[in-house]
Amino acid sequence: MTLPAIAANPSFPPLGGNPPKAERGTERAGEAVIPPFPAFGGTSPGGGREVARSRPLPRLGWCFPRGGARAALLAILVGVALPACAFAEELEPNEFVTAAPGTTALIGYFVYGDHDSYHAVGSPGISNGTHLDDTLGIARAAEYFDIGKTEFLVEFLQPFGADSNARIGGTRYQGSSGAGDTQLALAVWPINDKAAQRYLGLTLYMTLPDGAYDRTKTINLGGNRLVYDPEVAFHQGLGGKWSMDLSGDLIVYGHNTAAGPLAFDTLTERPTVQIQAFVNYVLTKRIETSLGYESEYGGQASLNSVTTGEKTQFQEIRAVGAYSITPAWQILAEVNHQFSNLGGFKQDVGMTLRTLYAF
Repeated sequence: MTLPAIAANPSFPPLGGNPPKAERGTERAGEAVIPPFPAFGGTSPGGGREVARSRPLPRLGWCFPRGGARAALLAILVGVALPACAFAEELEPNEFVTAAPGTTALIGYFVYGDHDSYHAVGSPGISNGTHLDDTLGIARAAEYFDIGKTEFLVEFLQPFGADSNARIGGTRYQGSSGAGDTQLALAVWPINDKAAQRYLGLTLYMTLPDGAYDRTKTINLGGNRLVYDPEVAFHQGLGGKWSMDLSGDLIVYGHNTAAGPLAFDTLTERPTVQIQAFVNYVLTKRIETSLGYESEYGGQASLNSVTTGEKTQFQEIRAVGAYSITPAWQILAEVNHQFSNLGGFKQDVGMTLRTLYAF
């Protein structure tokens, strides 16, 4: 992940990474072309057994019940919390276009998701009496640096917010609010070719089990487990005003050994594969638009070695617009829609607002 690109020079494209031909491959003193920050990409805290999320963080992933209405009701009756949100990294366009070493970026996110149906594995979807509202904020800080001729990025992300109005088939669930799990990341660019507008970035994300968590609750913002997410991302300029992004993740989950009121209640989850892609177009010197696709597969959850019917599987389309207010400030807005979901809440409409300041 990298900073959401901001053009340090107003003449550069707002997201960085695709400057006019005359400027490509150049860096002027005192100017840093700031690329798009890794959209929080994503990972969302989950907890107690975790609650299935419909989509990844920065969006922090959502935390809500998965497993089907009957499974959810049974879990509540026996006092076992449903799995908290799954973790994944959600990127925004141009996030792996590098900024100059020494660049610092401070980023804030507001994320909202409206969910109107629940789809458990092996069961028909439930829409009547089903709903979930996700309202999340994310504070993020990142620093670019180099070692020799290789560029690196370190970053820190802290989600917070609330999951509310949770219902499945008319059954209500207590919501959760507070701080989510902290996320740390380190990225390196083995390919960092500004002249060819070609970037290949490798990132390792680690999510810490420090968010709000209560083993007796169905929905938690914290996941009570370590999560590791190695990611490969590629950006390529296509000539003129066009560019593309492509990334893949393999998300590996630790065990939640406090997934219910009993000492032996343990939640496990198989790895998740995540794929993201964008096609980007520079509309003006300050405005860039993008169309994207995102999918996740896998993530089947088990409680005490018994499958729960929950997993992380969805497909969605995304539309993004970014505007550079000044060389140091950028705003970005995204709307998205899931057209397929299995193993959790289906997000009908999602929205992300992001502001970035770089210096």
